[in-house]
Amino acid sequence: VMINGAQIVLAQLSRTETAWRKANGQLTDRVSELDTLHAIGREIVSSLNPQRVFRIVDRETRKIFDVDFVVIALAGQDESSLKTAYRRGHERTADIGSQPVLGGPMLWVADEKRARRIDDLGRESPGSRFPKELTRSGMQSAVTVPLIVEDRVIGVISLQSEKVGCFDDHQMNLLTTIAQQAAIAIENARHYQLATVDSLTGFFVRDHFFNRLEEEFQRVGRYGGSFTLLMVDMDGFKSINDRYGHLAGDRYLHAIAETIRNELRAADICCRYGGDEFCFLLPETNLDAAKTIAERIRTAVSEKIVGDQGAVLRATVSIGLATYPDHPAEDLHGLLRNADEALYRAKRAGRDRVVPFAA
Repeated sequence: VMINGAQIVLAQLSRTETAWRKANGQLTDRVSELDTLHAIGREIVSSLNPQRVFRIVDRETRKIFDVDFVVIALAGQDESSLKTAYRRGHERTADIGSQPVLGGPMLWVADEKRARRIDDLGRESPGSRFPKELTRSGMQSAVTVPLIVEDRVIGVISLQSEKVGCFDDHQMNLLTTIAQQAAIAIENARHYQLATVDSLTGFFVRDHFFNRLEEEFQRVGRYGGSFTLLMVDMDGFKSINDRYGHLAGDRYLHAIAETIRNELRAADICCRYGGDEFCFLLPETNLDAAKTIAERIRTAVSEKIVGDQGAVLRATVSIGLATYPDHPAEDLHGLLRNADEALYRAKRAGRDRVVPFAA
């Protein structure tokens, strides 16, 4: 009898230990989830770059979800369409660029404004499956949640796994919480970009550029070093607008902005100064180095041919340079005047050339 009693006690202890281990494991999981939520909130709240927000969400969700493929799609201006903004998987699920979402669970989630979990994608009817470009090979289950700001759906997040039944209701609720944080950060980043970035060229607008220029001006004045300001103006751009129309002119400007950006470094700061006039801040760059960069820009633009509905669009640029403190200026206005004067001399000398400021 005592042996049987001892066996019962041991069995009870074993069950208690198993339950304790399970509870401890669940507690560890919850702590990990809270840490992830805190990390996401801490990092994305200070980010004004949508792509960085996407990368943070991707990185942190992979810590608590068994996920093989992440897709984030954003709503268009009409809020009735979706276009992929971010996707990442392993080698078999490589990024293939931004594409419109034409059907499947992601559109359903956006339309219904609520999350959806699919335990076995293979059992879904063809009309309710993810489009091929969003499920890549081997995906078996998925959870998709909306990104909502003030009752507006601004996009969706979809996590996909190669395992059947990989996600449960708790994970769907957890992803919904993550999506709430991400939606606010994405919307803030969008507003910031609208306020600071020119939509046609992708360059900063003047006010934001002046703020960055002021920071560099103060930094060099305090710690030393140098920087160069490039003032760039399109030669003959008005004739493109007059002959082919403003839409063609816009497409040409967009192409030229990309061409110029390719000749600059990551640290260089770009500004659309006026209609067809640009300004570039080259940090830690002396006059000789700036001349080399400016000549690269001038050559690249002169060789750039843009085809537009049968028309061949081509132009050149004139560039004026001013280096601080080599070319003294009391303030930003003086520095800008120096670069503008150099640009004027480049224009007057025949255009399609680089001219440094001369006191």
